[in-house]
Amino acid sequence: MYRLLISVGLGCLGLCIWMMLALMEREPPASRLSTPPPQMAPTPPAARLPAVSLPSGTDPESVALRHAIGNGERIYQQLCYYCHGRQGKGDNNAYMESRGHKPADHTDLAKMQKLSDWEFFLALRDGVKDERGWFTMPPWASVLTSAEMWDVIIYVRRLPAAPPSGNAACLPSQE
Repeated sequence: MYRLLISVGLGCLGLCIWMMLALMEREPPASRLSTPPPQMAPTPPAARLPAVSLPSGTDPESVALRHAIGNGERIYQQLCYYCHGRQGKGDNNAYMESRGHKPADHTDLAKMQKLSDWEFFLALRDGVKDERGWFTMPPWASVLTSAEMWDVIIYVRRLPAAPPSGNAACLPSQE
């Protein structure tokens, strides 16, 4: 008798769950939200990007370097911008700054020269931890390839030499 009651009870429970899922699939996902989804902040105009100088030669090395800088800039503006800012000054993350972990200023030539390319690569690949062992910068090894990390390094190494932003005439032109 108990087995019959348990079987019927489980069967009804399964049917109820199945019906709830079926009804949820019919409703548009937005109608299930109690609050509207947050709106993404508009992307700042390209004129606010630092004007990193590009090699102008047509030799293979200049062409490869231009490609690496362009790819590094694209990745930096997609992933690194949220903490380091569009200009690379480390001024875009008030939360981390309030916790005593201001993101690195990539435009500070003296500080950037103290960091070797290999140390920079390891920081990108493995992340950066504070004295407690908490990540202050996430590891990017699962997101970026080694080549992409080197492109970011090449781009960031050119940031201290970039003229101030807002000057649209300094932006690289497409050849």
